[in-house]
Amino acid sequence: MAMSKLTRRHFLQMTGGLLSVGALAACVPAAPAPAETTAGGEAAAPGAAAMVSEDHPLWVLHTNDFHPDYNDLIRKTIVDFATEKGWPLEVADTAGFLGGSADIQKIAAAVQAGDAPDLWMHTVNVFQMRQLGTLVPVTDIVNEVIGMYGEVTARMRNDTFVEGDFYGVPFHVRSDGGWARKDIFDAAGIDVTALKTYDELREACMEVSDPDNEMWGWGMTVNRGGDGGYLVNRVLNGWGAYWVDETGQYVEINTPEAVAAVEWLVDTYTNPQWERMLPPGVLSWTDPTNNESYLGSKIAYTQNAGTVYAKAVVDGNPVAPLTIYDLPKGGPVLESFNGLGGMNWLMIKEGKNPDAARELLMRFFTEEVLKQVYTVAKAYAVPAYESMWEWPEITDDANALAQKPAALDPTGWNGAAYPGPRTPQIGAVETANIHTDMVASVITGDATPEEAVQQAYDRAVQVFKEFGAPGER
Repeated sequence: MAMSKLTRRHFLQMTGGLLSVGALAACVPAAPAPAETTAGGEAAAPGAAAMVSEDHPLWVLHTNDFHPDYNDLIRKTIVDFATEKGWPLEVADTAGFLGGSADIQKIAAAVQAGDAPDLWMHTVNVFQMRQLGTLVPVTDIVNEVIGMYGEVTARMRNDTFVEGDFYGVPFHVRSDGGWARKDIFDAAGIDVTALKTYDELREACMEVSDPDNEMWGWGMTVNRGGDGGYLVNRVLNGWGAYWVDETGQYVEINTPEAVAAVEWLVDTYTNPQWERMLPPGVLSWTDPTNNESYLGSKIAYTQNAGTVYAKAVVDGNPVAPLTIYDLPKGGPVLESFNGLGGMNWLMIKEGKNPDAARELLMRFFTEEVLKQVYTVAKAYAVPAYESMWEWPEITDDANALAQKPAALDPTGWNGAAYPGPRTPQIGAVETANIHTDMVASVITGDATPEEAVQQAYDRAVQVFKEFGAPGER
């Protein structure tokens, strides 16, 4: 994956709407010299306070999620800490969960240029970033945090631990699963949390749909994006179909089970039998659309990160007290499988301020900041470390606490990578949207389910080979 080199300024300029420079005005008088670094950009051992030069301000990127109050807290913490330390600062936000690889490519190009961001907070595939040579190992930092707050969850460890080292510092679990209007399902005599399969959920969503009053049961899409891809992968696994084998080196998706899963998804979105439960335009929804529809009291059920609930709590939206968390469903082969990924802090190679980056990163692991995060992002940000599950900021909210079994599930279900480990090649399959494209090609009439699955297999094998994995037996 060859990348053209680009400077810091070009990096910020070329990203256009994807990246916006945020706090250059926050620059403050700096200490006279930069901190020392090792040859690869790794931080030196903790010691004296770091110094940042005006020539190379501390450069921090963070994702922008569908929760302005959460985003504001992250940015304020960064800016306040830099101001307190007297460090010049550049901070920018990257759009989150776009279903593409543009961010990864820009970071790789900046590393090649020798002038990369110091820190990046994101859910990006750590294995992919490491293979591109963009990350600094952070095992010592993770072990320090584990010493403070207990063991990291299985899924978060699986997503950040590569060949003996951590390459991301797990920040918090990003809640994911079902969110339901309890009042609407209760009125129909349905306990949605007792349902086990997507077949049962589909029937329930039909029963509670009332399109004449602008209430639709099924608030989920299979369009390109994080939420659409999540549904596709859940259905595939529930029907006994998997993208990879247990080693993560071979593509396994060309199976009758995958065809059956695709047929079920296509039936859900094209069969007139289910039309009454589908919101208008659902097949063109992007990631924010189901948030907006749920918060606007238009849909009874959606799969989403916890931002949809957390924002309702912060805004005092009347849907908040009516909303319950629901463990995601399964299928006829696999009913229950869980694991919650989350947000990580990444230290980038060729960053000019590794010591300052470490100090800032550790600021986010003080109880003060973590408890603010759990309060502002209620039931969206939940602990990545065991002891934090006992904090009142978690236990005082039923929807936050309800996610504990999924977060601490030792199997750590990890989406398209299941039952294998996270790898660069499966990350590239997801960012290429091969999973959602597979379903879309049948919905649009461009392929039969069998053809779509074979095409997806062929595309995935090609991606695997480009990453040096065998792909096929």
